[in-house]
Amino acid sequence: MALTPEDVVNQKFTITKFRDGYDLDQVDDFLDTIVEEFRQHEAEKAELQAKIDELTAQLEEARANASQAPAAPVAAAPQPAAPAATESSASLEADAVKSSAMLQMALELHDKYVREGEETRDQLVGDAQKKSTQLVTDAERTAKKLTDDAQTKREAEMRVHTDEVKSIKGRIVDLRQFEAEYRTTLRSYIQSQLRGLDTTNEPEGIPEGVE
Repeated sequence: MALTPEDVVNQKFTITKFRDGYDLDQVDDFLDTIVEEFRQHEAEKAELQAKIDELTAQLEEARANASQAPAAPVAAAPQPAAPAATESSASLEADAVKSSAMLQMALELHDKYVREGEETRDQLVGDAQKKSTQLVTDAERTAKKLTDDAQTKREAEMRVHTDEVKSIKGRIVDLRQFEAEYRTTLRSYIQSQLRGLDTTNEPEGIPEGVE
């Protein structure tokens, strides 16, 4: 199916669900279609050029035949032969005019096809470049967004980790302080108990119940 400039301009691509941007397979297929259009256009140009060359050769041959046609003798030739020579020359001239007209028409048609082909090519190339630029821009924007999101997530995780480290360090300091205070309190208690034992008099006699 031949593409028109409107088809190229209105070409739509499917937005992917799992990543931003267009479906790369559809973009590749569209570019392949453009390449195939170029190839068909070049083939048509070659075919038209071959027809022009053929018509040109026919025109040259007709002109050569017209220039090489023998002129009828004025005195010796019979009088009735003059109309036949005139008719043959007129026929050759008519063929030459017809061939020239056909050649002119073919040239005009060729110029028209070339002009339209070049305009279509330029438009297709321009639209393809715009599509390519848009795809690259979308890809770069998506990559930047993903990078920024990853950086933001990493910074958030680092802040959480830092807060957890600070909290753990604070708990360690508190535990060490508690341990030091507990040791001090325990030491004071034991020392006071020892001092109490040192100042207590020994009971006289044998305690009751001891034989």
